[in-house]
Amino acid sequence: MSAASQGHDAALAASSSKRPLGILAALPQELGDLIEAMRAESGVRTVTHGRRDYHVGTVHGAPCVVTLARVGKVAAAATVSALIHAFDVESVVFTGVAGGVGAEVRVGDIVVANALLQHDLDASPLFPRFEVPLLGMSRFTADATLAAQLAAACERFVAEEGAASAARFGTMRPRVHRGLIISGDQFVASAAGVKALREALPDALAVEMEGAAIAQVCHEYGVPCAVVRTISDTADDHAPASFVSFLTEIAGAYSNAILTRFLVARSAG
Repeated sequence: MSAASQGHDAALAASSSKRPLGILAALPQELGDLIEAMRAESGVRTVTHGRRDYHVGTVHGAPCVVTLARVGKVAAAATVSALIHAFDVESVVFTGVAGGVGAEVRVGDIVVANALLQHDLDASPLFPRFEVPLLGMSRFTADATLAAQLAAACERFVAEEGAASAARFGTMRPRVHRGLIISGDQFVASAAGVKALREALPDALAVEMEGAAIAQVCHEYGVPCAVVRTISDTADDHAPASFVSFLTEIAGAYSNAILTRFLVARSAG
């Protein structure tokens, strides 16, 4: 056997021995072409578990399990629990769209979570508002290394494709934000709703329906997680129309661009 062949076999063995990364989104459009890219690169083994399809393979050089969490906190928690227990993922990344809450956050911007919180959790007066009972926590910190890698991939996307993407989709040039993402089992779609969130949580940048539940499960099991969200709407009265348009036309392109850069850098490291 040649030295080159031995090196190739060793690389394959090392790759197969790595625990996979779990990648999930709520809706198919938010994953972009990730599963198709996996199918082209390594082939896909699909496992049905708890009425969800988990796609196992290698994409952009990284072993991954890719699935849909579906919508809402319970669905997201169930899905990430399966990724941890049935697929032994090393870490978890959630990608998708969100409503903008922060005053400086515009449609087309990207938010990488530093922390996540359930804005609709309120067990007061037994426990403080937002605090998860018996955990003594309201904010769950994203893994610093994973979040930094995601943010770097976002910054590369903006630097390399931001202007072209803005021109293509008719949005402002995207910017990358780091901070608090809040989650709840409701689609926020009113000016009054946004105002209430801003008053209760002044540092919140974006609102969605899954991230904090995933962060809580990962915290309880000691699994690193990170969440990246592209802003599809400003969570006001125009949100339903803006969300549908953005999801259909833009979400997949952003996810493809960000995840490709993230996974390529992860594999190289």
